Amino acid sequence: MKWFSKNAVLFSTKTCLAAFLAFFIALDLNLEKPAWSLTTVFVASQLYSASTISKSVFRLLGTLLGGLFIFLIYPATVQDPVLFSFCVSLWVAVCLYLSLHDRTPKSYVFMLAGYSAAIMGFPDVTTPSSISYTVISRIEEITVAIVCSSLVHRLLVPVSMRNLLEQSVDTWYQNARKLCSELITVMPKDKSLEREDILIQMANFPLNVETLITHCVYEGDAARKLIRLISAQYQHLSYLLPTLTAIEARLNLLAEQQIRFPDYVAQTFQQFLLWLNSGDKIGDTGPVRDDLTQCQAQLKSAWARGDLNAEESILLIGLLERLLNFIRITDAWQSVSARVSELPGDRAPVKSARAHRHIDKGMLLLSSFTAFLATFVSCLFWIGSGWIDGATAPMMAAVLCSFFAVMDSPIAPMKLFLKGVVIAIVISVLYVVMLIPQTITFEALILCLAPGLLALGLVIANPSTNLIGLIIATQIPGFIGMSHHFKPDLLTIINAAISTMVGIAIAVLITALIRNKRPSWTAKRAVRKGLRDLLQFINEIERNASSLLARQQFVTRTLDKVNIILPRKRIDPDPDLMSGGNLITEAWLGANCYDFYARHREVLEKYRIDSGQMFHELGLFLKRRMKSLETKPHQDLLDELDQLLLRLETLAAQDNEAFIPLFHLFNIRLSLFPLQRWPERQPGAPLY
Repeated sequence: MKWFSKNAVLFSTKTCLAAFLAFFIALDLNLEKPAWSLTTVFVASQLYSASTISKSVFRLLGTLLGGLFIFLIYPATVQDPVLFSFCVSLWVAVCLYLSLHDRTPKSYVFMLAGYSAAIMGFPDVTTPSSISYTVISRIEEITVAIVCSSLVHRLLVPVSMRNLLEQSVDTWYQNARKLCSELITVMPKDKSLEREDILIQMANFPLNVETLITHCVYEGDAARKLIRLISAQYQHLSYLLPTLTAIEARLNLLAEQQIRFPDYVAQTFQQFLLWLNSGDKIGDTGPVRDDLTQCQAQLKSAWARGDLNAEESILLIGLLERLLNFIRITDAWQSVSARVSELPGDRAPVKSARAHRHIDKGMLLLSSFTAFLATFVSCLFWIGSGWIDGATAPMMAAVLCSFFAVMDSPIAPMKLFLKGVVIAIVISVLYVVMLIPQTITFEALILCLAPGLLALGLVIANPSTNLIGLIIATQIPGFIGMSHHFKPDLLTIINAAISTMVGIAIAVLITALIRNKRPSWTAKRAVRKGLRDLLQFINEIERNASSLLARQQFVTRTLDKVNIILPRKRIDPDPDLMSGGNLITEAWLGANCYDFYARHREVLEKYRIDSGQMFHELGLFLKRRMKSLETKPHQDLLDELDQLLLRLETLAAQDNEAFIPLFHLFNIRLSLFPLQRWPERQPGAPLY
């Protein structure tokens, strides 16, 4: 975004207007700390009106929860500073733990409830009689600020998020379409960096779309209709990533084995490419779907006649099946794009299914413990030093550890936070020493503050500088100490600055010692969790305890982990992680195990085909791989698969019902042993 783009200037102007309006109302109501109103406006204000309202609502709920907690524990613990500090620190950790379970913007409620209790409780711990007034005053000031920011951003030239949501879904599909075309037309060895970038972007789309949905709910009925449609369909788009990688894997294998396409297969591919590259709007998918289905039937007939061997025909049939998957996903995307602008918003949106997300509880506990320890150690420093202004230290420790807990390595953003605080201190000193003493009216104060706050609004509006701009904007009002009895005091700023630095230093040190992890560490934990899920799902299949719903849920959970692994694998290519994969193969492996055994159990039982030993060997492999991601499938597993494959090949030649389980069994073998060719029948071995 350009510094002086229309949206940036509009955002900066509206935010400053809302900030000054909230500041004036807080002063007029004689609230205790009007600076909180200024800070809250800059925190809550977003480029889009819907996200401004949603964040305002979440902030109010979090503040209410934090204030309620302080009300409940203050009378019982205020006489014991260590106990009070322990309770607040534990509250910060518990709230952070609950917050990290939700990967949508709603997590802000619990996170804010945690450190809001620290902000409200610590400063007045030495004056118990004023705590009720402090808590109520903060809630009032937060309320004033969010009402002002919401009204200004909603009423004055509101910026809609609806188009952004539509554009995100459209870009998601168009990237996949571009990549699919490249996979088919470019030699497999000629992989471009752009191709890898598209895969990473596609891994980020599901969470980005869910974030937009969470905010867009607050935009009105028309947006809610859009949300209902996308919520029902965007899960289909999540299958684009494994579908495209499966297409690429099969094309690579066909190229390595130098398998030539029969003429009718080549013609079908040409028809698919013509359909895929037919302009911005994809036409009717019916004809190309029929061509692919007919081509699959021709390949199956060619195998039955002996024109193609089993391996060649199944590889080509599988490739065409993945192209059919792409077409099915296209149908889902088209149904959204075609109906979004046609249907009026007359009903409440249907909540999307956001269950089955990957939650690393070990990392959550570690992050929560870090927040608890940093806050409590800062409290002990404050109590031990007897420094009245030291209350800022545990407040900053709680804020810092909570705010950056979602990151694998919080040290870098914490250092950026420190940089922003230093800049805010310098600006605050400049205002207190040189500028504010010259202002004797509210109007003069506004004229004094406006240029700086407008500039900060432009910095916040730019995505690349958003964080540091937000840090500076939220720290300046507190350092200056703006209140209804405002008296510029340089010594107060210095005290607050030192205390803030101490809190940041403690948070950074404890985070570096306990919580700082490489992205590959997080990704490897997700891989191992995915392997455990796969092992459990396979055990359920073997016990006949699985269902089609369980298959869908397994794939959804695994793809969610894929979206976590891929970006981290790109920025931190750890050798163990590179050999461990990204769980896309495991998603197909679990699905094919279900399709082979659960869906065709009657056929397998009819011919007395026992898959128990194969599942046993597969379970042994997965257990070994959980201990070492570099573990390769062992020979006994290959032997069992080959034995089953040869038996089913013979049966499929006699009974058409046996071909589909043969197809899925080959896909299982292909996932585990992609470089192994079709097994050869040993002389004298029984047919089945």
